[in-house]
Amino acid sequence: MDKEIREKIALKRYQLISPVLAEPARAQNEYFRKQAETEHEFPRYGLKKVRVSTMKAWLKKYRKGGFDLLKPKARSDGGRPKRFTEDLLKTIEIKCKAHPSLSVQKLYEMLRDQDLLGHPPVHYNTLLRVVKEQGWLPLKSRTDVRKAYEVENVNDLWIADFMHGPQVRAAHRSAKAILCAILDDHSRMVVGHAFSTSETISALTVVLKEAFLAYGIPKRLYCDYGKFPIITIMLGFELWEDNSGLLSPFSM
Repeated sequence: MDKEIREKIALKRYQLISPVLAEPARAQNEYFRKQAETEHEFPRYGLKKVRVSTMKAWLKKYRKGGFDLLKPKARSDGGRPKRFTEDLLKTIEIKCKAHPSLSVQKLYEMLRDQDLLGHPPVHYNTLLRVVKEQGWLPLKSRTDVRKAYEVENVNDLWIADFMHGPQVRAAHRSAKAILCAILDDHSRMVVGHAFSTSETISALTVVLKEAFLAYGIPKRLYCDYGKFPIITIMLGFELWEDNSGLLSPFSM
């Protein structure tokens, strides 16, 4: 905890006890009991309730040593989380330097999977605070780091896939609801989607036509083989586009 925060906390404590500095004990107790019923906004900690005994202790400290004794004590470990050893901090620093594009979430998962965060593992928020305070990783998104398989522009690549949902009633019979969705790889926007009761080319075609009308024609379309041959879909759309070649098979 830095010096400025400690002073702000001390000031808040003083604001709570100052109205009864010169009052008799009975008036102090009544005032403290009333204050203990409400929440107070503290720097760093936010809203919290304060016990009567705590406010009495602050009053005693102030009378003994003045404003400075109302400041929280500086930790001997410099604010390092108690479960973070010097070796662990060094390991975290090394990994951050070796993988500067990692998010803190990915770093946490890496350390946890390597069994470096103890049992039970140190909480994610604790690691986030340490990394932020030390400045080991940029917390804002880097413009030079891309998501896996992300293409350069909108409509360069669309990705289509089916997802099986629950059983529903359709045409007086029970059938599985199947979602067909198409995602633009660059923007991550869903350009088309629809539910049906089958995983067929016809279901995909319906969604593709709606997406074409709304957003134009992509350069490439990718989908897994699933229950229908992908090359049939590609050739069909090439013929529909007068063999212009706007759609072509894309392999990961």
